[in-house]
Amino acid sequence: MSNERLKMNAERLETQELFDQEQLRLSFFANISHEFKTPLTLILAPLETLLATAQPESKEHLLYLMMQQNARRLLNLINQLLELSKLEAGSLKLEPTPGEVMGLLRSLAATFAPLAENRRIDFQCRLPEVEWIALFDSDKVEKIVVNLLSNACKFTPDGGTILLEVSVSNVEKNEQTDTTLIIEVTDNGIGIEEDQLANIFDRFYQGNHFPIRERESSGIGLALTKELVELHGGSIEVDSKSGQGTCFCVRLPLKTAIEPLSSTRNPDFFLRSFTNALAAGQPENSTSSWREIFQPPAPNALVVGDKPLLLIVEDNKELSAFIALHFHSAYKVLEVSNGMLGWQKALETIPDIIISDLMMPEMDGIELSRMLKADERTSHIPIILLTAKTAQQSKIEGLQSGADDYLTKPFSTAELQLRVTNLVEGRKRLRERYSRQISLQPAQLAVTPADEKFLKRVIAIIIDHIDEVDFTAESFEREVGMSHVQLYRKMKSLTNQAPGEFLRNYRLQQAAMLLKAKHGNVTEVAYTVGFTSLAYFTRCFKELYGLTPSEYIAD
Repeated sequence: MSNERLKMNAERLETQELFDQEQLRLSFFANISHEFKTPLTLILAPLETLLATAQPESKEHLLYLMMQQNARRLLNLINQLLELSKLEAGSLKLEPTPGEVMGLLRSLAATFAPLAENRRIDFQCRLPEVEWIALFDSDKVEKIVVNLLSNACKFTPDGGTILLEVSVSNVEKNEQTDTTLIIEVTDNGIGIEEDQLANIFDRFYQGNHFPIRERESSGIGLALTKELVELHGGSIEVDSKSGQGTCFCVRLPLKTAIEPLSSTRNPDFFLRSFTNALAAGQPENSTSSWREIFQPPAPNALVVGDKPLLLIVEDNKELSAFIALHFHSAYKVLEVSNGMLGWQKALETIPDIIISDLMMPEMDGIELSRMLKADERTSHIPIILLTAKTAQQSKIEGLQSGADDYLTKPFSTAELQLRVTNLVEGRKRLRERYSRQISLQPAQLAVTPADEKFLKRVIAIIIDHIDEVDFTAESFEREVGMSHVQLYRKMKSLTNQAPGEFLRNYRLQQAAMLLKAKHGNVTEVAYTVGFTSLAYFTRCFKELYGLTPSEYIAD
């Protein structure tokens, strides 16, 4: 083999080794992020409860608020480190989608308004009064703006001024026209020494001119901002004078879009933006506003007859117990420690809803969700995935597995309660809607393709045995191939009817069709659909239709 060939092989092996090392490092950051975020959840979530019960302006309230703010700063730091590691590994990609740019920027500015008001900062926003639909990565643009506004808030004294000014250059009306979004954040804060300006975008660089230690930055935010701007093919410049203030100017090339499929208006947007603003330091009276957005349901809001059954699948025992604590009053709660046990418990009990961690031993949340949604015994169960992974791809993967919702750690317990309530109540309303209808259409009743397939199979079984008087609910369970508990909870979830009730009502529905078509008299029809007692048939028919069979024919 020639020396040149050997050299090429050596270079290829070296490149592969470097790639493997980067992937290993990225995996390490992702895993360590998960390990950090679980205990952070167990700090932030209880603090939310304590803040809700503490007397405003009391010593306890101020201490809890201080703990909450610093825990959120730690969370922000973890997220920024993870983003930087992805940028280094080349795994962080732009995910542009059509969205309304000015609406996003106005919403971001609004999250900083309470902080500015509390510190008597004159916070001004100058944005074009237009709606501009463009292709952009809303998550990354959000991080850029939040970092710049956070910095301005940190280093502007009480009573100072901050200006967010936005403009668009070279705007044309044609589809997919290249334009430049210009974002300027100006403050009259402490400024930056001239000899330090060249270093402020370096990772972990901290100036030595900050007069207040608590406002000193970690040296990550601006480095990440610059990397995200350059990922867009844009540029960032800074103009600053010590003691007079600073101006950051970001230029982002964007493309105009026609179809406004805005990703910036999803329900998670305001929550994420508000959390980022809190990481910069939030006023004392902002806690109540945060809580008003995600007000937990009343303790007995879902208690109608038997409590709904909630299954929590979480390998961290403290977090599992903490989640359970917030649902015990309104739900029957079961807890297991990994995905495999979650799968077994779900088959055994058929819960009304499942909350599952994503990263777990033996079987992770993604695989658990896929298995549950693929099995007709459990395909109807709503699933909420909890994860420390914040990447959009992780969220997409979770939702593609069939999960109904996705929440990143640390999460608000009030928001989790609200999402659980919405899913359980939504299924309940669907059941009630269709249980009132005479005609049961599987395609309408089903929530998933697996559920539709299941209901079609159930109805086919009933049709095959509709004239058999000894085809009972027990026979029905055997034919379907489910245990009594599995079939009962599945049928109640989909149709709001127990298996025996569904069987009887379907027979009565067929009887009504035969009577209207004049296929035999009342007695003949009753026997045709499996009733041996005419009196019992008449009573059941009147309960369902409000008329006796004879009255129904004459109507």
